[in-house]
Amino acid sequence: MSDEKAVTIPAQAKSADSADGEILLKVSGLKRHFPIKKGLLQRQVGAVHAVDGIDFEVRAGETLGVVGESGCGKSTMGRLITRLDEPTAGTIEFEGKDITHLGVSGMRPMRRDVQMVFQDPYSSLNPRHTIGTIIGAPFRLQGVEPEGGIKKEVQRLLSVVGLNPEHYNRYPHEFSGGQRQRIG
Repeated sequence: MSDEKAVTIPAQAKSADSADGEILLKVSGLKRHFPIKKGLLQRQVGAVHAVDGIDFEVRAGETLGVVGESGCGKSTMGRLITRLDEPTAGTIEFEGKDITHLGVSGMRPMRRDVQMVFQDPYSSLNPRHTIGTIIGAPFRLQGVEPEGGIKKEVQRLLSVVGLNPEHYNRYPHEFSGGQRQRIG
């Protein structure tokens, strides 16, 4: 985020539920700087400040939406919070636990609860896989066997988001943009 553009955080409406809700996610001083290297010895001559000092809290019952211009650091911030990238500075706490430097094995149990949802989900949907395979993948990766099996649970989830459970074997290109968003 550049120094030239100020970020305005709108006043949050304090509902009885969210004001007293426990803090699920707390981000303090989050930074990610990418080095700029030049020359034969690849000396660092500067840095791109992709994320530069972000602070916020998300309480139980709240939703966080991140909006900004292309290249302003939205995805980088998401990658840092989900621990897909290492922050330059700052701390990330999830459910009171510092996950800032947690490794892959430490993050595995949290992957169910800490995820990014992109506005255009088409890039996250493998065109070679059916939506049944795509939606069922987290169950297989986490070693979770829902009651009735993965297929039955995926069909239930499709129904929950307003899609026909019979579309289990369809491919991403067979759905509209809004349907793909619900699948993603």
